[in-house]
Amino acid sequence: MKDIVNNIEVKLVKFIAKYELIKKEKLLLQQENNASVAALESKEKEILDLQEKIKLMNISKSGDASKQEVKETRLKINEYVREIDKCIALLNN
Repeated sequence: MKDIVNNIEVKLVKFIAKYELIKKEKLLLQQENNASVAALESKEKEILDLQEKIKLMNISKSGDASKQEVKETRLKINEYVREIDKCIALLNN
């Protein structure tokens, strides 16, 4: 009977030691996970900032080239309006 109790005590001590080791590993993994989550959030914010900068750059580029493009666009619109007027005139006849 004494051997059984001793055997149980030894197993219990081993079990407690493994439990403590796993508990420490869990804590380390949680800290690593928290650091990874923080890094991910930081990168996501950086991506959003860079996307916003790209939008602003595209808007500013379109403003620079818009003088020539505005003239071309107005000419095209006027051409389309004349064609539409011709079509309306043909439909009214």
